[in-house]
Amino acid sequence: MKCLAAFVLLVLAAVVSAEQVSYRNYKVYATQTTSREQQSQLKRWEDLEGVDFWDRAGKRVMVHPRLQQKFELFLKAHNISNQLIIQDVDATIEAERKYDREYRQSRIGSGRHTISFDHFWTLDEIYAYLDELAVDYPSLVTVEIVGQTHEGRDIKAITISTSNGQVSGTKPVIFIDGGIHAREWAAIMSVVYLIHELAEHSDQYADMLINEWVIVPAANPDGYEFSRTSNRMWRKNRFPPTILCTGVDLNRNWNYQWASSSNACSDTFPGSAAHSERETQALVGLMNRYSANLKLYLAVHTYGNLILYPFGYAWPSVPVSNAADHIAMGAKAAAAVSAVGGPSYTVGNSADVLYTASGASDDYAAGAAGFTYSFTLELTGGGNQGFDLPASQIAAVAGQTFEIFRSMANDI
Repeated sequence: MKCLAAFVLLVLAAVVSAEQVSYRNYKVYATQTTSREQQSQLKRWEDLEGVDFWDRAGKRVMVHPRLQQKFELFLKAHNISNQLIIQDVDATIEAERKYDREYRQSRIGSGRHTISFDHFWTLDEIYAYLDELAVDYPSLVTVEIVGQTHEGRDIKAITISTSNGQVSGTKPVIFIDGGIHAREWAAIMSVVYLIHELAEHSDQYADMLINEWVIVPAANPDGYEFSRTSNRMWRKNRFPPTILCTGVDLNRNWNYQWASSSNACSDTFPGSAAHSERETQALVGLMNRYSANLKLYLAVHTYGNLILYPFGYAWPSVPVSNAADHIAMGAKAAAAVSAVGGPSYTVGNSADVLYTASGASDDYAAGAAGFTYSFTLELTGGGNQGFDLPASQIAAVAGQTFEIFRSMANDI
């Protein structure tokens, strides 16, 4: 009987862990600040439990039902223009889940179904695809495990190079990571699309393959899977810094102007020390390996239609020494997106366009790792749906993002 009881408890625990966190009646407000004072006042809400900034500037803010009246009064008191854009966050999440269930059900028995960009891939699907590319294109592609997460998942990197899939040491290296923030699924899919195009259609991109590409498509594997199975809005990794709190914001964990925090439950908790997290360590180790040839770093995020360059740790801002070159490169990339019918992207310094943020990956890339150029891309969102980009728009957003990649690769 004791064994049976233990088995029942294990089953119940599995069921509970598989349940999705509910965001029923959570609302999302689009805000428009017009001064640093308004931005500063709004930022005070960022670490409050029940409030979630969907972008670093607080232009989209998700609010728990119990705080909505207070938040609306705050906006009114500070004359911050706003609009209610999502009435019920859970409804948008459920629509996304429903589509994914129906899609996968329709594909049962049809063989491999990941090579399409009309649904979001699981981590296993992404990794299986990378491994298939390494087998199918051995003279172009190499895949390796560069680290393991707290929960024991592999962190995989793919190198795409005409030098037998290796970094030769004679060509510029473009380093890209996606999905450092777990809920930013469209960022991951856009990076996977880049991999797909460069590997499977390499004959069309000789211009891009003058460079060598080192890519980590899912830089936060534990967080990504958790966002798929348990909490769609999860942002951090899954390391528990305290008994009560789980997760470190991997984009605040880098050893350049890193800043400590005592609020371990915050969505932007930077960890106990710079480079404390296994995911960060894996990326840094990979950068160190190719330090002599690092040319362009791209951190792919969603969302906001932004092409941001360092440094973002201080205000007044401290731009990189070659800021003019960054601005020119970003402007060309933004024009390339517009040329294919995409949205208008804003190019700017992180601290100028958004808020300050210490310990970010793009600041580290420019300030410590030795990259000539470093950008954070905040890709376009799903209209008013934010991180829940409709699956029907994945291919379009990925295609537009590819134009950014191609423009910047040609520029360097």
